[in-house]
Amino acid sequence: MEFIKKIPAIRWENGKYEKVEEETVEDENIYFYIDFLQPRKFSTYPADLDDFAVGYCLGDGLIKSVDEIVSIEIDDKKVIIKTVNMHTPEIDLESDDLVQEKEGGAKHACACRLLEYQGVMSDSAGGWRSELKTVEPVESDLVVNATEIIENMKRLTAKAEIWQETGSVHVAQLVYGDQFITREDVSRHVAVDKVIGAAAKAGFDLSKCYVCYSGRMPADMLIKVVRVGIPILVSNAAPAGSGYDIAEKGNITMVGFVRGDRFNLYTATERINLDK
Repeated sequence: MEFIKKIPAIRWENGKYEKVEEETVEDENIYFYIDFLQPRKFSTYPADLDDFAVGYCLGDGLIKSVDEIVSIEIDDKKVIIKTVNMHTPEIDLESDDLVQEKEGGAKHACACRLLEYQGVMSDSAGGWRSELKTVEPVESDLVVNATEIIENMKRLTAKAEIWQETGSVHVAQLVYGDQFITREDVSRHVAVDKVIGAAAKAGFDLSKCYVCYSGRMPADMLIKVVRVGIPILVSNAAPAGSGYDIAEKGNITMVGFVRGDRFNLYTATERINLDK
């Protein structure tokens, strides 16, 4: 399996201990260069980066559909994304050595120099997506049986190959009828970005999809699914108060604490058939 490393450890159990060799993931810093925006830095498990790129751009509101991406080039730790929107930075660069002249006289930030000044981190606990000021409710007639929620959370665990081997990653699963996309990453946000990106590339109708994943449900995670129009978010963990507020405003069905044969249903409850 790619990007797995072995590390020494001491295993303690019931007062006994032994030296062992454990496996963990090789997480790396990846840099996104999106049009002429400042570079964005993510700590990630460096697989399925094209899916991540598409899902991130959709969830961050930089594109409205996968068709707006012109190209994605992956060069070692750099992911260069060009869109039809030609995004430019909103900051005013005062130093001439931080900008480059483009054809026609336009200027953009020199990515290599900006990296010396700022690394924009991935979304978690109040990241970029939590800056959304307005939330448009998601419209979807998707209805899911309660027993399906339980079974698909079990499937999520069964398909989490890297997590089973190392315990070092989060896992996300996108469900579209009888089709499934599963991705893993050290960041729960990136794992969800990856399944959204893969689903968009496959042409799935996101209003008919839902996401199961491992990890809490704060505002920035809920804003991600609101932006792309996914109506149901399922987790084995708890909602944050901020996530609950966004779920209510965005008409997102939020299901948490899916453990064994139980779960808590918080918002937009009509999308879950509790009798089946």
